[in-house]
This record gives sequence, structure tokens and C-alpha cells, in this order.
Amino acid sequence: MAGIHIEHVTKSYGQLTVLKDFSLDIADGEFVVFVGPSGCGKSTMLKILAGLEEATSGTIRIGGRDVTDLAPGDRDIAMVFQNYALYPHLTVRKNMGFGLKMRGTDSAEIDRRVTEAAKILGVDHLLDRRPKALSGGQRQRVALGRAIVREPQAFLMDEPLSNLDAKLRVHTRAEISALHKRLGVTTIYVTHDQIEAMTMADRIVIMRDGIIQQIANPDTMFRKPANLFVAGFIGSPGMNFFKATVAPGQGSAMVRLFGQNVPLQAPTGLSGREVVVGLRPEHIVAGEGPVTFAVTPRLVESLGSEKYIYVDVPPENRVEVAHTGGDDRRADTIIARLINPEERAGSGPLTLSFDPARLHLFDAQTHIAI
Repeated sequence: MAGIHIEHVTKSYGQLTVLKDFSLDIADGEFVVFVGPSGCGKSTMLKILAGLEEATSGTIRIGGRDVTDLAPGDRDIAMVFQNYALYPHLTVRKNMGFGLKMRGTDSAEIDRRVTEAAKILGVDHLLDRRPKALSGGQRQRVALGRAIVREPQAFLMDEPLSNLDAKLRVHTRAEISALHKRLGVTTIYVTHDQIEAMTMADRIVIMRDGIIQQIANPDTMFRKPANLFVAGFIGSPGMNFFKATVAPGQGSAMVRLFGQNVPLQAPTGLSGREVVVGLRPEHIVAGEGPVTFAVTPRLVESLGSEKYIYVDVPPENRVEVAHTGGDDRRADTIIARLINPEERAGSGPLTLSFDPARLHLFDAQTHIAI
């Protein structure tokens, strides 16, 4: 096991820069997830760590050793790809031990490591089968096993669950989390799925256009997003946004939402400042509350244990940008996520409310959290 130190890494293809001054310290045994929309640079950074891409500038250290210019085979890391990349003509046993065989490892040691990894992953009864006789989830576990037998200093995983169906993804991500706790090996995991990031990571690195937007644990990322992009990206459904101007109130600043004055728990000196107000769908509830407003839902989606209520936003509160975090929702619509909703939470007139303490404020120009 080893910590990983990434210092000022950039990557350019001609005039196109896809990574911009990427710096990150990953502790020994930590599980870190790179997440962001397609094209944000997360897979490129992983390939640079693996040695499959060369950094334009910057330094990478694994276990205190400078590996910036080392070949992939000399970095003592193991990679798990989106594509399982199993040899179809080899059995599971030979697939898992192939890398060790190429390194000249003793056959008895290969057999020991393969047998141990197969038991950990629950594929010990499949060792004599070929990949075509395995399900998608079994193939992914074999690919994980091939990485485990290497006993590397770090695992690098590039969207390993994207080829699985939804139910199997949930099961397999739990398996990977349990495996990490058991092995304690430093792991970097790349995904575009924020739910995977939230459920698996010790820390999340959110990226956009090659730039790190925020580094934090999942709870902090959800409760205290650094900017508008992070706020919209993390959470399902994403955070609702409203345009407003801060005005002085009785004892505190306020903004006008849904035709009424809403007090803010915000720093002083914001009067007259244009802001974007954020409110998560799950923080809107049915019935009376500190701030109550009546709506007629545009659409109601029932998921059994919860309902998504789509509501029109007053014109004066509509943000100019329809999407800030990969959420293509219409700018004139917000979503209320009602947990354990009553039957009356249907398509007719409905009373909703929220607590002003749940509001997030962002500067309308810089998009930075206030």
C-alpha cells in the first residue's frame, strides 16, 4: 500500500488543454473517487497515473517514489477497466494469474494468490470456466481478481460498473466497497455517476473542464458545495436554483421567493447583491412550514416510497442558465422530492413549504458559494 502525491499535473493535446494544474494528495489506504461529466478529464488523469498517458507537466509520486517517467509495468499499480479485457480462450484461473505469469512469478505462488483472491470475490467455484460461461457481474469480479493477485500499491478503476445493469451495479459497488475495507489498498475510482461517488468514496474529487471544483468527503460535498456546479451535480434530483436579490430585512437579510420575503442565515453586507439561491428537492415538504407556498404541480412522478413534484418557478426567480451541474432541467421548473408522501400529494393544488435554514447562496456572477 502507498499514498499518492499528484503535483501540478497538466495535459495538453496541441492547443487543447484537458487537465489544468491538477494537484492532490491521497493517503495510504484511502478510497478516492474522481467524478464529473464526460470530457472533464477524470479518465485522462487516471491514465496518466497508470502511465498510459504522458503528462505535459507535473509530478506523480506513489509511495514516495517519483513515477512520472516510469513505464506502466514499473509503477506497481493495478488497473480495472470499463471493458473487462478477459482472454476468451483462457479459464478464469489462467486469466487471473496471467499477469503474474508474465512477470515470472513461481507457479505455486500464482496458484496461492489466485485461490485466495477467488475466495475473497466468491468466484472460487468458477476457476475452471471460460469468460463466455460467466455473467457480466462474474466477469467483473474476475477482472477485480486479476488486479488483486498483483498485490499492488494502488488500484486504479476506470468506470468498472458501467457495463452492468442497474441492479447489478448496486450489488457490485457494495462488493467493491467491502473489498476495499478488507484489503485496505489505496484506490482511485473514476465514474460519471454521482451516486457511485457518494456511496463509495472516502473523498470525492469533482472535476469540470479539466479543473478540480471541490475535494471533500461525501457529506461535506452534499451539505456545503463549493460552487453552483458542485451543488447542481451532487444530489439526485439535483439542487433547485432561483434568481434573487438580497434586501435588508428585520434583523436579517432576505430574498423574495414565490412572492414572499424569506429571511436568510447569511453574512452581513450582502444587501443589493444578486445571488442564486439553492434548495435541495428533499428539503421541500408537503404541508405548512416556516415558508409556505401553494402550487399546482406541472407533473407528478410516483416512485412508491417517494414522489417527485414538478413545480413552475415564478418568472422573477428563474435563473438564466438552465443547467449548472449536468442537469438539463428547464429553468422555469423546480422539483420537490416528497419522502413517504400522502395520497393527497397528487396533481391537484398542493401546499409546500421549506425551512430557510436549508437555503444555499451563490454569487450570481462567480457562482461561488457565499
